[in-house]
Amino acid sequence: MRIAERVNRQRYYFEQGESTLAYTLFQRTPSDESISKPKRIVLLHGAGVAGELTWTFIVNYLKHWDEVLVPDLLGMGESFHESSDKCSFSIADICNSLFSLFRHHDWFEFDLVGYSLGGLVALELNREAKLELDGASHPDFNIKKLGLIEPALFSDQSLQAALTFRQSFIPIAANIKNNPDIDEHYVDFLDLVSPKRKRSIQMDKMAVERLKKRPHGFANALAAVSHYAEQLDEYKLEALIIAIPAGIGIIGGLSNPGLLLAQEKIQQHQADWKIEVLANTDHSLVYVRPKVIAQLLNEYL
Repeated sequence: MRIAERVNRQRYYFEQGESTLAYTLFQRTPSDESISKPKRIVLLHGAGVAGELTWTFIVNYLKHWDEVLVPDLLGMGESFHESSDKCSFSIADICNSLFSLFRHHDWFEFDLVGYSLGGLVALELNREAKLELDGASHPDFNIKKLGLIEPALFSDQSLQAALTFRQSFIPIAANIKNNPDIDEHYVDFLDLVSPKRKRSIQMDKMAVERLKKRPHGFANALAAVSHYAEQLDEYKLEALIIAIPAGIGIIGGLSNPGLLLAQEKIQQHQADWKIEVLANTDHSLVYVRPKVIAQLLNEYL
């Protein structure tokens, strides 16, 4: 039975200082067995497109979770960093806002899935949570299992190649900030992340319209990834990978082959890491194969 047929869906807005984090919480009536300890999962979207638009079709087919948290990351959907979209933010800002939200709901143990930008954020959240578990700070966050769907920066075994690729975001972000109404700048982004996609004027138009809803927030998200990349070295990359728990990496068969190499590097450190390549799909795989992705999450998380 689809989870959407038996859940309560609520939209919330979490205020913290001048920031607002919008999110949707899907809750189904738990069984007697799970009332005291519901099974929970957090789903993080990519740059430019809000949480519900990214994940709702996938949520429809999830089976094991009593509660599903789908936030809009800062600068996207209905979430705002400070009072203006023109205020820049960092990956650290995104992570801090999410940790605050988790504390607000007393979510200290959950599974975590991130797509694209959300994948990078998931990796950083997991690293910080692991540090907290190993240290003296409380309360502790325990990310039980992790799902990564084409995570940003993990596009090659070579850190330098990944950094060079992400630096390409800088001029795109600048162009969008300076001229947010020009479609060509958004197509440049699509060409960068999905160079082998099946070309369709209609599909590209739909993707551009989604990205243009919060152009400055989208540009700031791209800049945040680039800034994070500038500060990432081999030691920090190794720390991200070593902290990864059991889970699954999902990539498109038409995407950059380096994505598979990066997933294989994770597998070298985490024996319980599954890799799944979806044939004939590119970076848009969460939108075109939601049922397949849900089935993989059901099986491996």
